[in-house]
Amino acid sequence: MPQRPTGIMTIPPDWVCEILAPGHERKDRVMHFIRLQRAGVPFYWIIAPQERALIAYALDAGAYRAVFTAKGVGETAVKGCIPPFMEIEIDLGLLFGQPH
Repeated sequence: MPQRPTGIMTIPPDWVCEILAPGHERKDRVMHFIRLQRAGVPFYWIIAPQERALIAYALDAGAYRAVFTAKGVGETAVKGCIPPFMEIEIDLGLLFGQPH
């Protein structure tokens, strides 16, 4: 955005990353998912720290489809290119607190 927005946002973001909070999983995984899909947000990530999981969704013909999933120590101790950030390698071990 060329300028800092004020008031009510009318332009959806290009990417949303949701970090699940204990006790709010249903709202985060269902309600936010539906709202962001309806709003046309192209990319939506859900990070579940307690499950040590990341699911990345991309909007495809108006519906989200999973384009990346990782769960558990083995799958989240790697580096990977996750849409929409295909140009950079993201260290999931660092993201989930596992030093390399």
